[in-house]
Amino acid sequence: MAARTGASVGVAVTITILGALSLALFVTTMVFYGKSQKAISELKAANEDYARFVSTTERDNAVVRSVADEAQGERMSAIGYLVKNRRELLDAVMGNADMSMSEFKQQLGNIEGSDGSALSDLIANKNTMIGTLSKQLEVADAERSAAQQRARDEAERVAQIEEDFNASAAAMQSEVQSMRDQVAVLRNKIGDLEGRYGNEIELVRSDSGSLVSEMQDQLDEVNRQNRALKDQNSRLLGLGKDDRTRPLSEEALVDGKITQVNVADNEAIISIGRTQKAILGMTFAVYDDATDIREDENGRYPAGKAVLEIIRVEEGFSHARIIESSQGNPIIRGDVIANAVYDPKKTYKFVVDGLFDTNGDGVATFFEREELEALIERWGGKLVDQIDGDVDFVVLGERPVVPPSPRIGAPVAVIQEYNRLQYENQRYDELIDGAEATSVPLLNSNRLQTLIGAFPD
Repeated sequence: MAARTGASVGVAVTITILGALSLALFVTTMVFYGKSQKAISELKAANEDYARFVSTTERDNAVVRSVADEAQGERMSAIGYLVKNRRELLDAVMGNADMSMSEFKQQLGNIEGSDGSALSDLIANKNTMIGTLSKQLEVADAERSAAQQRARDEAERVAQIEEDFNASAAAMQSEVQSMRDQVAVLRNKIGDLEGRYGNEIELVRSDSGSLVSEMQDQLDEVNRQNRALKDQNSRLLGLGKDDRTRPLSEEALVDGKITQVNVADNEAIISIGRTQKAILGMTFAVYDDATDIREDENGRYPAGKAVLEIIRVEEGFSHARIIESSQGNPIIRGDVIANAVYDPKKTYKFVVDGLFDTNGDGVATFFEREELEALIERWGGKLVDQIDGDVDFVVLGERPVVPPSPRIGAPVAVIQEYNRLQYENQRYDELIDGAEATSVPLLNSNRLQTLIGAFPD
């Protein structure tokens, strides 16, 4: 009974132990199973993560293996080695190791001249450009250095000029000061002389005034005697002239005729040409007939109905431009022309005196008288100084104006000019008297203008 009981206890213990062992084994199995499942999951995740960085096919790539070997040589993973090289590359190229590849590509595309080219080609192009620009910079530096040298040379030259100028200016100032001192000395001496000889000068002036007055009286007496002698001479010259010399006949004043009129061209053909010594620019007054050229009771010649100016000279005739014409009395064939200066068979003699206004500005001058004299000579006339037996015309302008008598002590030039104008005024009166005494036609500028047509501009 006791043995049975002891066996039963042993079996129970054995069963209990086996149960405990089975439980422990189950628990252990469950633990290992859980760890196995976790390890499988982690392995799967690790494989997926590994495949994310490098695939199975890429793992066998020679480049990947080369990178892995280089990373192993530096005791780094391939990814860490690539990350390191990437940072170093970005830092070296762009100066920013943390830049993303998209930013790197964007900035690389913004570089001028990239056009999708390789970075090495772009760098080579930029290096070429840098080389070219460096050479240009060297040339520019050389030119700048040359320009700076020229500027320094010019500055030195200007400085030398300024130095020479300052030296010359100083010398001139010294000379000017010396001259000023000399002038001051001379002024003092002149002042002394003026004070010393002042009274003597006043006495001389008084004596000279009396002498000038006495000489003026003598000159007036001589002029009166001279005028009386000239009047007597003019009367003697007039004895040999008859009444035919006073008014020239109208036939003697006619120089030619109108042979043709071209109204459309404002032109006329006249009967005098190169053979008759016609002169380019000569003007003529046009009349209906020779009998129209007569003096009136006042000794004036009538104005013509038109004025012509020769513009082209032919052998036996000339072309003339119609300068002026009368309304209602046109130029026709057969009209006569006259110019008191011109005569192909005779040289008229003229005495011209006074002041003339040939340009119509209202101011009569001696120079315009010279223009009139030149015109008379150019058109075939001859100028003489005095009225003699064969003078044809006396032409007088305005009377010269004599200023008031100069004061005592006036400059010699003023006295000489006064005497000259006084002589011209006396000569003017003498020519009038001589023309009247000898019956020589006396013309003023307007009468002469009437007989020659008009003064040219």
